[in-house]
Amino acid sequence: MVVVLVYAFDTCLDRVQLLKNYYTSRGYEVKGMTSNFSHRKKAVYNADADAVIPVREYHKNLSVDRILSHMEFAKKARQAMEDIQPDLIHCIVPCNSLVKEMAKYKKKHHNVKVAFDIIDLWPESMPIERYEWMLPFKIWKNRRDKYLSSGDYVFCECELFKQYVHCGNVLYWSIDKDCMPMNPDLEQDELQFCYLGSINNIIDIPMITSFLRECSQQKKCVLHIIGDGEKKEQFIQDVLCVGVNVIDHKQIFDFKRKQEIFDQCNYGFNVMKSSVVVGLTMKSLDYMCAGLPIINTIQGDTKEFCTEWDIGFNITEDNIKQVAKQVCQEGMDVQLQRRKNIQTLYNTYFTKKRFYEVLDKVLDL
Repeated sequence: MVVVLVYAFDTCLDRVQLLKNYYTSRGYEVKGMTSNFSHRKKAVYNADADAVIPVREYHKNLSVDRILSHMEFAKKARQAMEDIQPDLIHCIVPCNSLVKEMAKYKKKHHNVKVAFDIIDLWPESMPIERYEWMLPFKIWKNRRDKYLSSGDYVFCECELFKQYVHCGNVLYWSIDKDCMPMNPDLEQDELQFCYLGSINNIIDIPMITSFLRECSQQKKCVLHIIGDGEKKEQFIQDVLCVGVNVIDHKQIFDFKRKQEIFDQCNYGFNVMKSSVVVGLTMKSLDYMCAGLPIINTIQGDTKEFCTEWDIGFNITEDNIKQVAKQVCQEGMDVQLQRRKNIQTLYNTYFTKKRFYEVLDKVLDL
């Protein structure tokens, strides 16, 4: 029995590895199929997969070249399936063109099972609210929505996505590691925050700096940054301008070192522009596993978790002053309880064990 994991980008490798481990543990022969182009680096790279498909390069996230690159990959992936003849295709979406092309393959090969795994919504998750009504974006969206019903199984990475595609089983992301012990080292007269991840055009920098400005008027504040991105220098300068010190750790891959930084911080920022449709972020999983409460603007699942599990604060332009005041005045016992709450949430929904259980139930292998 052969399963092919087909994915266009190097931004989902953690999920790919989890899926590979899962299918291998269930007795499948697993083959990976991807492109030779790194979305992160915007360059050709040596992808670690059984089938690596050469595609057109692109250098901007929103460009004709990118869409053409996706279409090229999807068509070549369908053609490559003819040589492999898999029993099951686990297709990670986006790119949207893959849904159309895998539907074509299934129409020709009735016995193959196809699982669509939606880990992002295009174009909904992009900050292009004023352009979404335009025909090219409607066509782009339709490449996904029109053909999803051809799949035997549909997974969504969060409940919020189900509201947009009107189908699917929630398969939350997981981190394939045990959480490290928490050793909080918090200061009573100082607030320390963390921003983890890429600093790009979907991050709401004004929201973060406005919140930090309010906090810094009541307590000394420090922002730790773990990550890089095209907006990083602007982000640092904007934070410094509101009177908050910045400690730039750059990229850190060592879990122990990241945990040491998280243990110093009161909250982690999980803040994106309101036009971005996303219910869960990978950075929030890192925060959860580390036991770091969050300052959040993400809608859907994360917003509800914040309220129901008391793992941090949902902020808006209207409540920034109120939340900043509460954060500055709350006692240490409240903060320590939130750290326990958020790690308990992680262990309830986001472990590898939970990931495997959902797949077992839906796929019935």
